[in-house]
Parts: sequence; C-alpha cells; structure tokens
Amino acid sequence: MTPEDKAIIQDYLNIDEPFGPVDAREIESQRAIELLFEKHNELYKHLHQRPSIVVGRKGSGKTSYLNSVYFANGYKYIVELDAAELFSNVIKSISKISYGPVFAESVSKVWESVLYIGLFSSLRKQLPASSRSKKLINDYLAKIGMRDDCTVEDAVWKVTEIISEKAEKKSYGIIAEILRSLDNVTFNSTRASLVSELRENRQQVAVLLDSLDDFMLEFESVGRSLQGLLMFVGGSNKPSSPIDIRLCLPAELYHRFLDISSNPNKDFRRKLLLHWVAPELVFIAAHRIGLYCESFDLSFPLKSISGIATKRGAQSAVRRMLPDEITCGLGIIEPTLSYILRHTQLLPRHLIIILNSIAQKSKILSGSDTLTFNEEAVRKGISDVEEVIVQEIFVAYRPVYPYAQSVCEKCIPEISNEFSIGDLERVFRRHGKAAMGSDDIDDFKRMLIEIGCIGRVIEETERYIQGEFEYTIPHKLITGTDDMLCIHPLFAGVFSAKIRKRKPVYPFGSQVEDKDYRQH
Repeated sequence: MTPEDKAIIQDYLNIDEPFGPVDAREIESQRAIELLFEKHNELYKHLHQRPSIVVGRKGSGKTSYLNSVYFANGYKYIVELDAAELFSNVIKSISKISYGPVFAESVSKVWESVLYIGLFSSLRKQLPASSRSKKLINDYLAKIGMRDDCTVEDAVWKVTEIISEKAEKKSYGIIAEILRSLDNVTFNSTRASLVSELRENRQQVAVLLDSLDDFMLEFESVGRSLQGLLMFVGGSNKPSSPIDIRLCLPAELYHRFLDISSNPNKDFRRKLLLHWVAPELVFIAAHRIGLYCESFDLSFPLKSISGIATKRGAQSAVRRMLPDEITCGLGIIEPTLSYILRHTQLLPRHLIIILNSIAQKSKILSGSDTLTFNEEAVRKGISDVEEVIVQEIFVAYRPVYPYAQSVCEKCIPEISNEFSIGDLERVFRRHGKAAMGSDDIDDFKRMLIEIGCIGRVIEETERYIQGEFEYTIPHKLITGTDDMLCIHPLFAGVFSAKIRKRKPVYPFGSQVEDKDYRQH
C-alpha cells in the first residue's frame, strides 16, 4: 500500500470505527471506494453481466455496487443523476401526465428523453473536440433551450419544467406534444450518432440512478410513472448497446415494483439481487481488518495481508479477533462468529455496525486499542446496537408498513422464540388488531415476514432452531398452517420475546458452514 493510499484509508478506518463507515455515501474519495470494495463474492461477478436494475435492502451495498463502475467495468464515461432530489422531481413531473388512457410505452419514451438529455448534457463536456457527436449534441441542446453552461442537474430540471408545463394543459395527445417540444426527431438522430461513435471507438457509458428512500407509491399516478421507468430501464443494457442504464431499487419495495410493472419478466430480466451469505460477509470484515492494519502498520490479527484472499484465511483473520466460543443469553455455548452473524439480517451494514460497536466496547472495557475482543465486549457490543439495527429496518419499511414498530412492541413480547400459526393468530386478536388498526391477519403475518421479524422453522437440532427468512429468497416466503415459526434474534432481543425452548434461533445462511442459499 502506498503512503498516499494509507492516508486515504486512515480518513475512513480509524480507532473509533476500525471497520469503516456504515454508509457508503460518506465515502467521497473514488480511490477510497475502490480500496474498500471487496470483490470475493458472487455479486461482484454478476456485475459483468451488466444488470440494469440492482435490488437490495437498506445496508446491502447498493451504493457501493453502483459506484463500482468507476473501477470495475472499464466505462469511458460515467454520468450520475442525483436521485434524492432530481429523480423524485422527474417522477412527480411525469406523474402529472399519467392519467386516463396513457400507456406505459408512452411514458417510457418520456423517461428515455429525460435520461438521455441528462446524458447529453454531461457528455458534451467530456467528449473530445474531434467527436462528431459533440456538435450534434450541442446543437440539439441549444435547440431545446439548454445553455452551454448547463449542468446535468440544470438539464433535467429544464426537461421536467417542459413536462410540467405541457401536463398542466391536460390536452389530448399530451405525450406526443411533450416529445415534439423536446424535438424528438433531432433527439433520435443525435442519440443514434452517439451510439454509433461509441461502438466504433469501443467505448461504454454508464448512467447511474441511485435509490430513493420513498417512491411515494401510495399515489396511483406515481405508480404509472414508475411503470414507464421500469419498462425503459428494463429494456436497456442490450448486448449491442454501448450505453448502460443502472437503476437501484430498494428491496423493501421489491414486491410492489413487481406489481407496478406492466411486464415483470421483461422489466426485471437484467436485475441483480444483492443477497449475501455468511462467508462473503466475513470476507468484507477481513478485508477491512487488512486495510486497517496495513494503513497503520499493524500486524495483528493477520499473519499476512495476502492471507485474507482465501476463504480460510479470511475466516481465520476474523476468528483471531474473537473468543472461540461465547455463552449466549440462554446459557448456551455457541461459536462466537455464528453468534455475531445470527444477529444480522445478512447485510454488510449490520455486520459493520456490530463489529465497530464491539471494538468500541472492547476499548472501554480493556482500555486498549487492540483488535482483541473478549466475551463481554462481544455481548455488550451487540446489545448496544440491536435496537439501532431494528430501528433502521423499521425506517426502511416505513413507506409500506408505518405501523410495524407499534405492532412489534405490542406483539413480540407475547410470542415465544418458536411458535405455531395458532399462537400468532391469538396474539393478533389480542394485540395486533389494535396496533395495526386492521382486522386482516394475512396483512399482519405478511408484514412480520417481510421485515424479517419472523421466519419458518426448517430444522431443529439438539442445539438450535434453524429458520428460513424472506430476506434470503427471491420471492415471498409462504407458510402453511402446519408450519412452526420463529422470531429473528434481533427482534427477540429488542422486544423481549418469550423463551419456549432454550435453543437459539439461527437464520439459515448465517453460519459459514451453511450452503449458499442462492443456489437453491
């Protein structure tokens, strides 16, 4: 590692957060993004298939995978559109025209114009003077009223103003009128010239659309607008195209997007689901340990930095920080690494939050900055952040289930770590109905399953209960009347679930020995 790289890493990995920031948006340096990005996982391999839609839960690494185009895919030009403000306003503007007999195909064309005009505005500053497309782009943008000094943000704002202005008239044939205002004929010829030139030069372009926290799906007009967006993005990234559109969507709303889509098989055929398994999370932890130790010239807990490049080496590096075993709250002795991982929902952010908390607790208890953690530091480190993690889950699902926290507060203390459908129905009648303001038990159960609070028991041994949770499967988890259910350790701990059996619940996929559930 060069002295420059060490300085960069030290900006993000320090004694208070040796495993780094939990939010990738805090990482401003492109070099830091590249250094911190861990590549020993199946998800990284799938990026080379050029997914048009990346679906992941809050904390799954959507932003990191979006930013990986800067160093992992050889793109010549990269354009980022700020989803937090710009993207939401585009949705609002287009939603104004999504009434009556307006079809997804038509709205898709408007989205195409909006995003390509943003692309044109960025590329005209990046293309060399010799580019034949540069003049066409400049002429087109001038024709629709874009100044030379117009930024990407200015360009998208200008387009949304045009859409809003035309939509206010609510005239027949509004889509055609909008496209005429954007000079669709010249638009098509400009785009064709750019595509041709990129192909000739064997260059690729990436247009990045990060995820929104709230897509306002409660409004029908927004749903129609998103239907057009999904159609456009889903049809992008064809093998022959040099222009990639990459859209991030929150997995918390994934089933709603499937319902919105006019053709899910087409719109989501180039999707990437950010699902993780335990060994991959261990690789992330070991990678961060390696960077931390190397940047501060420390040797522990690694024999060599290169050793973390193998599965065995990564697990050995992480285990060297931890006691071999830990006695859990049930009085059961379990492997410490498994104990930590079962308190996550297999998300990188959850693991980083927990490991940073353990490191901070260890520093307080021992008065030392070393990365050697004892049982007390592990237990207290996890208990200190369990509620933080659960609160983050509630926030992520708030657009869909605003009452989730209230339901859990009232119902989970009345449920044991393993229970039947009948037990769940009784709790719903006594507490759930009032907390939800609804008498629909199916919605009650669906919410608890979807947020990862409850799962289905798939195995029970002498030592533990293994449960399958929806966040590990690409479809809805369906339970039968004879199924036994279980509570995720995070929710059981935060809401003091009853103990029916003195066995810890192990979510499937959270032990390094578990099979890769994504291959099922």
